[in-house]
Amino acid sequence: MIEVKDLLARLGTLKQLRQPWEPLWKDITNYVLPRRSFWDLEGKDGKKPETKTYDGAPLAALQLLVDGLQGYLVSPKIRWYRLVMEDAKQQDLPGVADWLEEVDDILYAEFARSNFYEAIGEFFLDAASIGTAAMFVEDDVDKRRVNFSSRHMKECYIAEGRNGLVDVMYREFIMSNRVAYQTFTDKLCQQRLDQAKQDPFGKATIIHACFPRTDFDAEKVDNGNMPVASVYVDKDHNHKIDEGGFEIFPYLVWRWRKNSDEIYGRSPAADAINDILRLNQMGKTMLMAGQLAVQPPLNVPNAQRGLTKIIPRGENYYTNPTELITPINLGQNYPIGIDQETALREQIGEIFRTKIFLLMEQLERGPYTATEIRERQGEKAAVLGPTIGRLNSETLVPLLDRVYRICERNGLIPEPPMALASGGRVRVEMQGPLAQSQKQYHEIQGVNAALQYVAGMAQMFPSSLDNVDEDELMRRGLDSQGAPQRVIRELPQVMEIRRRKAEAAAAAQKQALQLEREKIMGSNAEQLNVPLRQDSMLAAAAAASAQGG
Repeated sequence: MIEVKDLLARLGTLKQLRQPWEPLWKDITNYVLPRRSFWDLEGKDGKKPETKTYDGAPLAALQLLVDGLQGYLVSPKIRWYRLVMEDAKQQDLPGVADWLEEVDDILYAEFARSNFYEAIGEFFLDAASIGTAAMFVEDDVDKRRVNFSSRHMKECYIAEGRNGLVDVMYREFIMSNRVAYQTFTDKLCQQRLDQAKQDPFGKATIIHACFPRTDFDAEKVDNGNMPVASVYVDKDHNHKIDEGGFEIFPYLVWRWRKNSDEIYGRSPAADAINDILRLNQMGKTMLMAGQLAVQPPLNVPNAQRGLTKIIPRGENYYTNPTELITPINLGQNYPIGIDQETALREQIGEIFRTKIFLLMEQLERGPYTATEIRERQGEKAAVLGPTIGRLNSETLVPLLDRVYRICERNGLIPEPPMALASGGRVRVEMQGPLAQSQKQYHEIQGVNAALQYVAGMAQMFPSSLDNVDEDELMRRGLDSQGAPQRVIRELPQVMEIRRRKAEAAAAAQKQALQLEREKIMGSNAEQLNVPLRQDSMLAAAAAASAQGG
């Protein structure tokens, strides 16, 4: 059991490790995501950000990237993943594909009734801007659902394990006294209980620490013997509120892109920060230039000091018509400034990969075939391959593992089929439009190329078709197109259908042969016992029928 003083010491070390990142994060939130620019723990609920942004293009590019990722990867309107067996042979065993799809339906239902799709948008926003995003996944027993909570990086301090994944999370956050009481009840110290009664809306500083346990009894299932420790501490009173545990790490931490010698992630906003600062300064300058162009400074004759009215319909009286009020020619070139701004916006958009989600706007000629559009989309989706790969390994796969275990603990997962009695590993296969574009770009091209090659070879060498497993080719093609598991028949079913078809064909042939015999020989053919010529077509058909059935 960890002592409070040791936990606070570890938190202090993690704060020191995170400190060099904070100036960069503040610049990013100030100029790209102002509503996340409050970095003190208490925040500024409802307060207008104090930052001065003069160009909204970076925020628009960020929002387009985030909306595109959510819409193309984890939209509530699509089946964005499926579970498949890691061993392809097990996938074809009786009942396996149907069981996996039934589990998929259960997990999709859990996501739909939870707040997942609201929380994942904020999660993507943090990753694409700050570079590191964190989400807490917990079983909400009272509401009987899974609860998802995206956490601002101002309260998160992380560390990696030897596999390069985050396995330590220390959170320092604020909650009201009444919420602390609702959450922990009699586990609070007496001082906090008194404060909850006397000042329910006062603030409490809470620490939640999650880290791997080095000593636990794997045969015991109580919270104190889980592989991942979970400790809550009331920092204000140096009181350990609760110590429990989880089967697996309950936080999802995604680093958009990460250098090998760093813990926290880097983002498109971090890559573009210099251009963003230049664009913001240029926006400020162009705002002043535009104002000067519309309202230039004036040369006013000294004799008219205090007598001018430079306003619409202002009346200025003068006695000397040569003493005119004239604008000062500043020699500014407004169009050049606009061109520079446009070039910077396009460069920032390239860094945020906005063109990937605006493919149709970029098609200058046409019309295009569906194949051409799919290939263009696949090329662009391939660019996001490394980003999506890290998202899958650090977020989406652990997410499904965590939700599956919660559903299994709550008795929602059906028993696997007997075909999996000896065990097997399940993997996650992403099915969203972006993942499908990547998959089709890499896999369906191979299938289509193989079909074209086979068709050409079959015309010249018909026997070459013996080299092709048509069933496997068909199944690979359907799989690469994202066909649902229930659409693809299991191999035993296919074999049974073919057997019945063969029996039906043999019976039909036999019946046709019998009718032909009766037509030639008459209804008394059997009584006459007239033998058929052995070299006749009818005799050959009768022999083939006898052999087949």
